[in-house]
Amino acid sequence: MKIVYLVHQFYPQDYTGTEKFILNIAKMMQRLGHKVKVISYSYYEDAFYDISRGNILFKEFLFQGIPVMAFKHIKAPEDLHTSLKNSDLVDEARSIIAKEAPDIVHVGHPMRVCEFVEAAKLCGLPYVITLTDFWLICPNFILSTPDGKPCTGPGNGNRCRKCSPEFSALLISERLKSARDILSHAERVFSPSKFLPKAFERQFTDLDVGIINHGMSYSKIKKNVRIYKRRDPLTFLYAGSFNRFKGVHVLIEAFRRVSYREVSLKIYGSGPDEAYSDLLRKMAEKDQRIQFGGVFPDNQVGEILSNVDIAVVPSLWYENYPLVLHEALACEVPVIASDAGGMAEKIKDGFNGFTFPMGDIDHLKTVLESIIDHPEKLNGLKDNISDQMTPTIEQEAYAYEREYLKAVSS
Repeated sequence: MKIVYLVHQFYPQDYTGTEKFILNIAKMMQRLGHKVKVISYSYYEDAFYDISRGNILFKEFLFQGIPVMAFKHIKAPEDLHTSLKNSDLVDEARSIIAKEAPDIVHVGHPMRVCEFVEAAKLCGLPYVITLTDFWLICPNFILSTPDGKPCTGPGNGNRCRKCSPEFSALLISERLKSARDILSHAERVFSPSKFLPKAFERQFTDLDVGIINHGMSYSKIKKNVRIYKRRDPLTFLYAGSFNRFKGVHVLIEAFRRVSYREVSLKIYGSGPDEAYSDLLRKMAEKDQRIQFGGVFPDNQVGEILSNVDIAVVPSLWYENYPLVLHEALACEVPVIASDAGGMAEKIKDGFNGFTFPMGDIDHLKTVLESIIDHPEKLNGLKDNISDQMTPTIEQEAYAYEREYLKAVSS
């Protein structure tokens, strides 16, 4: 079986949760004997590409043994990140899908690659979709109001028109129609969490979303075996992208307000918003307890996580299935997380970690101090975590393979 994966961005340029999901599943499908290819938008310098057709540049290469076709516009359309249509890409997408002739297409994220989904449909090829965020129903993709409060969904476009006046009523309406068309023609639609489908099903009441949890590559996992006692020094960790909606500034401010000296905060990651990255570093520059560690490769995730005591996921949006949260649990590291979305689905307050109201700096400070005062609390949390099993990447891959085979044979 040949499988084409579509994703809005990919390694080595981009390396957050959705990209990791696609990389993991593509590798597993190769091991199971299937042919794979990833088609992705990219932002390399023009000289990187070796094919130019119309307004589109292309480059094919291997990443960790996975064939990748990267493409980008020479002159990008203004609505590149929000539109589900792209006239420059129509003919090329159809030509490429026809030439690749996959048995099935798996959409990891439709942003910037929707024309390939349309091409698959026109070629009569089955496709499945994994929802990883809210982009199809929210042009800002994080399902949040302008003042940063969580949104319950587009409400047939009425809430979008209030929250996003920069988008015309016609655009919002047409966008939702296109989203419905993409979802309704999929053989199956999946999500790794139970939370995210609820927002989609409120908008598209006839949509049936299956659940396949993201799997963990346990070859990279290393357990935190520390046993805690009173007054032990603690290390907190944030790992992920530097975007305002990730709430890294919330964590830094809460940590700065903690007066204890025998604690540290390690921050790993990077981000496209240089102003926000600079803000984070400026916030932390006078606090020697806060350290920035850059980006670590996937094969070091176990080494990094097993040497910290608590991971923090302070997101300001409805995270769907943050992989670092699950990697931390697999390493038997308790997690502090915002009490919303897929985070609250996995972290039970006082059982395998702690939760706090989204964006509440004072409450987060209280949680941090409570743990610092009583590190021995972590022992019970770790015992509870050890009794739970995060699914393996093999389990995830077998589940998708079964769905692929059903779709191809139907």
